[in-house]
Order: sequence, then C-alpha cells, then structure tokens
Amino acid sequence: RRSCLSNHLPHVPVIGLTWGRVSPELLALAPVDVILGSDVFFDPKDFEDILTTIYFLLEKNPHAQFWTTYQVRSADWSIEALLCKWNLRSIHIPLHSFGADKEHLASSSLPGRHTIEMMIISLAQSEGT
Repeated sequence: RRSCLSNHLPHVPVIGLTWGRVSPELLALAPVDVILGSDVFFDPKDFEDILTTIYFLLEKNPHAQFWTTYQVRSADWSIEALLCKWNLRSIHIPLHSFGADKEHLASSSLPGRHTIEMMIISLAQSEGT
C-alpha cells in the first residue's frame, strides 16, 4: 500500500494473500489485468500453492497476466511441471529488454551466480484456440 501511495496510485487495490487459500477478499476482488509478484518462488514447497492461487485469479480474469521476478537459486527448482499441471504458460522476459540487466539490479551478493529473472505467467491456450 505504501508503495502505491508513494507512486501516486491510491486506487490500486492491494490485498494480502495466503498462497493456496481463497479468502473472502480474494473472492470479492474486482477484475484485474496484471498481478505483480516479486521473488515469490523462494521455497519449492510453496510453488504449487502459489500457482494454485495464480490459476484461480487467472481463471477469474482470463486475459490477466502474472508478472513476477525470482532469484535463480538452484537449477533443481523448476515450476515447469506445475505450470503444465495447472494449464499455465510462462514467457521469460530478458532483463536487457527494459534496462534492468545492470549488475546492481540483476545480481546478488550470495556466493555463486544468483541472477534475477523475470517471467509472465498466463493461462495456456486451449487446443484449437
């Protein structure tokens, strides 16, 4: 909410979520075009709950997109199988396409190479559409 107010966006709806749970506030949410999430894919045990919630929101808003960033922490952590399971697709957005590939933005002080990635998740197209 503070971020929205600081950016002169007082009418942007902001609600708290618990991944994997549908709350009355979530059910009453007005139609949305974009869902923003920063670094939500942190712990693999939460990945399915996150995508379950995103699927619910995208089913309610079929033309909406979930824009998210995440820090690559392990090559073993993938959401590809879960995207398929929930009939979702993702598009990787190169950071250089919007000037965010600078070292101070797209890297981490953690040991090893931990880069920031961005993707847009949406409903997968049904066959024949």
